[in-house]
Amino acid sequence: METRLMALLSIYADAPRPLAFAQGRGVVTYTRTEHLAQPMVSLLDLRHAIRGAGLGVIRDRVMIKLTPSSPESPFRNGRVWLLRVADGYKAWEGWSDAQGWYTARGLEVGVVYVAVGIDPYREHKTTGAGPVIAVHTDTLT
Repeated sequence: METRLMALLSIYADAPRPLAFAQGRGVVTYTRTEHLAQPMVSLLDLRHAIRGAGLGVIRDRVMIKLTPSSPESPFRNGRVWLLRVADGYKAWEGWSDAQGWYTARGLEVGVVYVAVGIDPYREHKTTGAGPVIAVHTDTLT
């Protein structure tokens, strides 16, 4: 009985093993597909749900703080990016004037953006600030 058992075990020991990607694991064969459940909440883009939204504008000021104890001063001739908070899309790029003001037109009304001021002379670090929200042109004073 013992010799017969040893003979059976030797058959399995000598059998060629399938190739595997990880040592000690056999190749898993494809058997079937499963349908994934749909999400319970619809991921709708509600940025355009504002009635009569149209195009908006942001007028804001870019400031710079040279040291932690110094007061903020206008960041003149700085490059400004407006990034949409929802997905990080760069919606606008422009420059600030001598007093640090910039006016971004053609933006989506009611959408939240983050303003990033960039020093073109590479003397200061870039900082994002916000949020800023685009409004209708007629609401600016």
